Amino acid sequence: MIKARGGITALGAAALLAAGGNAVSAEESWPKFSGEIGIELQNDFTFDSDDPAAEQNELGTSTGVDLYLHFSENFYINAGLLLEAVRDPGPQEDRVFQDHGLFVEVLTINWENDTFGVYAGKFGPNFSLGYDAAAGLYGTDILGDDVELAEFLGAGGAINLGDSAFGSTVLSASVFTADTTILSESFITNRGRTRQAAGEPGNTESPESFAIALDGEAVPGVEGFRYHVAYAHLGADAAPNEHRIAVAGEWSFEVQEGVTLTPLAEYVRFENAGGNGNESRNYFTASLGLSLQEKWFAALAYTGKDVTVSGGGNGDTYDDQVSLSVGYAFDNGLGLDVGYKHNRSGGIGTSTVGALLTYGFEF
Repeated sequence: MIKARGGITALGAAALLAAGGNAVSAEESWPKFSGEIGIELQNDFTFDSDDPAAEQNELGTSTGVDLYLHFSENFYINAGLLLEAVRDPGPQEDRVFQDHGLFVEVLTINWENDTFGVYAGKFGPNFSLGYDAAAGLYGTDILGDDVELAEFLGAGGAINLGDSAFGSTVLSASVFTADTTILSESFITNRGRTRQAAGEPGNTESPESFAIALDGEAVPGVEGFRYHVAYAHLGADAAPNEHRIAVAGEWSFEVQEGVTLTPLAEYVRFENAGGNGNESRNYFTASLGLSLQEKWFAALAYTGKDVTVSGGGNGDTYDDQVSLSVGYAFDNGLGLDVGYKHNRSGGIGTSTVGALLTYGFEF
């Protein structure tokens, strides 16, 4: 089982399909400490907006640190820290590494082997594939903000169901509620503490929310294809419960030697979105990634967000975003991506160009 940041995420559950990985060799001594650091430096220049207040330039970082303390081959603690901007910029505000906060995104105690795993603590429930896997510099923008489930307290697990006509499959499930502890705050710049009184879906006194997902790959006759199907129920104390479904597929295949295409598509639906019994949302994301010799990369991505409010006028909206990016992976581990996106939200169209520099290492 490969290390899955945030409990069993969609990517982590798929990784459970392959033996080995997170189960450390029994011949090693314990306890064993290891970690991974991923550094991102990104500059976004927003221009040509129908709302001049949205035109700005921002340079910042999103740096993640994953720490693992293994007490045995199968038993370990995982901590995930993230440093990023925790406040939105003001109108026409240019920022250079401002309003960054450091917070605990994941803190779990885990037991797992090659076929079964359980965990408890703070994590991101397994719901969407596209929020992390859509191709390109800006491919996950809308999904990351709206669809990702993150920073919940609870417990969960996953089981490898083995091979069948549907491929190698993993079934995962979790129960959770919002993190309202001191871990919901951030340091350096404090983003404030999540309060149970806020009452939004997923924020209840006890774990009343749950997610269940099926991840599969190695489907007979479709090499390089993987799929993801999930349902999430977000309980609420003073509002209707929110219901979500997600269906996604990704296929990576070589069209000729050294040239790989990776199309991805995902559909997500919300009922009682945000605790509003009259509101539903539909998200459709499609992306196409191109890899040349695993050095050059290009991506085209689109997300449409349809919001329908029944029983009242002027509540329906359709937002969308299209993006294009290219990148290069250097031999020293650095990655550089440049891209463009056009986003239309609330009838306001905005263009952005940006660059992303990445570097990661393990210890």
